[in-house]
Amino acid sequence: MAKHPSEVFCYPVWVSSQEAKENRTKYWCNFVSQRCDKQSRLISYPMGVCSVQYNSSTVAICPKRFLQDNIIFKDIARHYFGTLNDLVVFPEAGLAGIGSFDYVMVKHKPLSSEIEDFVIIEMQTDQTTGTGKLVKALEDFMQGKNIEGETYGFGTNTYDTLKRSFTQILNKGIVLENWQQKIYWVFQEFVYRNFTNRYNLKNMGFDPAHSTVFMIYDLKRQADCYQLTNTRIESSTIENLFNAFRNNPNIPSKNKFVDALNKKLKAQIQLNLKLI
Repeated sequence: MAKHPSEVFCYPVWVSSQEAKENRTKYWCNFVSQRCDKQSRLISYPMGVCSVQYNSSTVAICPKRFLQDNIIFKDIARHYFGTLNDLVVFPEAGLAGIGSFDYVMVKHKPLSSEIEDFVIIEMQTDQTTGTGKLVKALEDFMQGKNIEGETYGFGTNTYDTLKRSFTQILNKGIVLENWQQKIYWVFQEFVYRNFTNRYNLKNMGFDPAHSTVFMIYDLKRQADCYQLTNTRIESSTIENLFNAFRNNPNIPSKNKFVDALNKKLKAQIQLNLKLI
């Protein structure tokens, strides 16, 4: 199956319009209207891979990919506030003892700085392993090679993505549940399906009483772009999520771990005997 960049500097790899070429020459990110600032020590220019083709899935690997046309902010505003009016979005809002939130969407009174309500927004994309291979794919593409359908030896590190994000979901979710405010977690289908399967989260659905809300999106291929599209909205209580985390059905076997230790121990003893 194919494994290669899907989007480079915001344009799909099959798009070769003049605008796309200029964007790539300038290393420009349309999603934030500035030069891409994602770096790799392996190349001298920005690491402008927004998403990758990974077998049958198109997987976003840069959080800024989720900023396409402010779709997510508009969807959350309509879902929670029921309006796009009198709203301001602040990036990187810190909270002592917890860390920082990716974004806070604030609703204020008309023509006033008085806050009526707010929601927290967190964005979680996947990451890759064997990134050197992905960099090679980017280099090939930037040098004019047609990489569509090719396979480069990188992988996705979804387990690590989820390991880190689940801790954040619990820590931040406890705060928002205590505040009786909403936190929206933006996931892509590829990562969210792995999340629910790994922790055996079933029949999630959506309950407006829940503080933790999952906005799930996917990248739908169109003629000249990938369109960020909301596929479903689900929610949970922190208690349900914590129970899933604690009762993870994928806990490794103790016996297999002990067997591996036995093999290491035997190898070490044999080595010591040889050295005597």
